Amino acid sequence: MKPCALYVHIPFCKSKCAYCDFFSVVCKASIDNAYIRHLIEEAGTRVAQFDVSEWSTIYFGGGTPSLLALNQIETLISGLKAVRPAAENAEITFECNPDDITVELLETLKKCGVNRLSVGLQAMNDKPLALVNRRAHRAENLRALKLLAEHWLEPQQIVPQKLVRGAQPHYDAPQNLPESPCPKHRLSVDLICGLPGQTAQDFFAGLEDIISCGADHISLYSLTLEEDTPLYKAVDSGKVKLPEAEETDSWWIKARDTLEKSGFAQYEVSNFAKQGCRSRHNMTYWQMLPYIGIGAGATGTVGSLRYTNSRSIKDWLCGAGEERELLPPEIQQFEYLMMAFRTVDGADAVEFETRFGKSLDVIEPVFSNWCRRGLAEKNGSRYALNKQGLLLLNRFLEEIICFFE
Repeated sequence: MKPCALYVHIPFCKSKCAYCDFFSVVCKASIDNAYIRHLIEEAGTRVAQFDVSEWSTIYFGGGTPSLLALNQIETLISGLKAVRPAAENAEITFECNPDDITVELLETLKKCGVNRLSVGLQAMNDKPLALVNRRAHRAENLRALKLLAEHWLEPQQIVPQKLVRGAQPHYDAPQNLPESPCPKHRLSVDLICGLPGQTAQDFFAGLEDIISCGADHISLYSLTLEEDTPLYKAVDSGKVKLPEAEETDSWWIKARDTLEKSGFAQYEVSNFAKQGCRSRHNMTYWQMLPYIGIGAGATGTVGSLRYTNSRSIKDWLCGAGEERELLPPEIQQFEYLMMAFRTVDGADAVEFETRFGKSLDVIEPVFSNWCRRGLAEKNGSRYALNKQGLLLLNRFLEEIICFFE
């Protein structure tokens, strides 16, 4: 028996964000308890299928997990821990929409052992938030941050805000308190660069808000237009205009540098963390370690087996519609590199050969060229792209994929 990461999909939203292509359904009423019961049942099936000893990490994603009723959260988490215990010091993450955050929700999550929140602020200005149909606007985001400061974070996690425009701090921040390498109650915040209606002034003011809010982890995304989303169609038809790509690329790079100067080290293409606060669950994906996914539309990969549950909630509740595939060695090798090169750690040649019985020298012609161009570095057995190289990750992957076809 071996430990395994667990992803729990809660595919319900009060409304859909215009840019989102994740599987979710609009749910105006309460979430049916049948969904909770079947999550626990599926967890039991999967641990038997894959011989799981304990949950190394648990991540509740969506959709909107914070739409669950408090008693449903308690039932779900206790049920999953009854199926298999969480490992000692396991990272347990719960995604929250800002306007769902209440004192009662935070206290329930603490009681259930959740030790990390992921809050999708996305922006701190009303116009871009409204244009992408976000439920929470600036006022709701600030209210959520205030609740988190008062009822989730430790005092030493809050830092003084230093807005370039001279605004006063939103919080009474204690001064000169010692920093903890990894706080007891962790906070990750999402920010999107390049939203419609976003200006440079708005974006960087929002970044300062977020840096000062006490988060130990920040995900900084560039807006991606996904086909068949409302935002894609609106931009394609000319109804909505995005900021110029060249301009927003420069915003992202400046924001990256600002985060690093503020103590958030980049460790993955879009992710920045304070010391000891990387997302351990997401590192499971980037290191191609086994993970189980439960819930409608969830995916899991253990060894060479990958399965995906039906996106029909009705079918999933009946145990129907699961798709399975056995990943050929070449696909596993390329996926390992695709995920590893997303991180600043890169790929380890010894681990690659141990896993796949193949030398990483196969990519040497391309990698050496990227080193000569100042975009990659080799340190012992580690091959990694540097900060400039990470900006061109997709191009690098296009150049190495031919070695695995």
